[in-house]
Amino acid sequence: MTVHVRDAKRKMPAERHGELLAKAVEIAHAEGLSAVTLRRVATDMGVTPGLVSHYFSAAEQLIAAAFRTAALADLDEAGSRVGAASSAGEKIAELLDYVLGEQGDDGSALWLETWTLRRRNAALAAEAEELTDRWLACIAAIVACGVDSGEFTVPDVEVAARRLLIMIDGLGAQKVVRAVPAEEAKHIARVYVSSELGVNG
Repeated sequence: MTVHVRDAKRKMPAERHGELLAKAVEIAHAEGLSAVTLRRVATDMGVTPGLVSHYFSAAEQLIAAAFRTAALADLDEAGSRVGAASSAGEKIAELLDYVLGEQGDDGSALWLETWTLRRRNAALAAEAEELTDRWLACIAAIVACGVDSGEFTVPDVEVAARRLLIMIDGLGAQKVVRAVPAEEAKHIARVYVSSELGVNG
């Protein structure tokens, strides 16, 4: 153990911080955010809890950082898929396929647990609010693109984006608890999107 700590101290702070955060994200994906603790990360990394607390003063801070890292990666992946599509209709289809497909389960599970834990974790609540705003901006951009191209008929882009995010969150949560199969969730979403966005043609 002493050798591990000496090795850890040789690493640059940014590198060590990144390694600890990556381990926290790994634990969060495998076992959930509630499994992320200073001691658990220290044990898995082979370092002392004191070293972890040097970079993350409390478990709440570590959990919030793990959520932010994982949620941003999820949003970036969704954005990449959406960005590769040409029309607004194709963009919304790509988004739904990603978030409501099997590959979107990790992201949905992460958010489902976050909504519960945020009540007692102010740092996590703040991160969740910011990431929610980013998701809303992503969806609103697609809706606005469709309005501009004449594909969608929407009286209020921001309202439509919020409704779509609520629909996605609800179906995603249902998928996580295995209440709704992926294909059924995507079918429900497509029907709702067609109505909400007044899809033309």
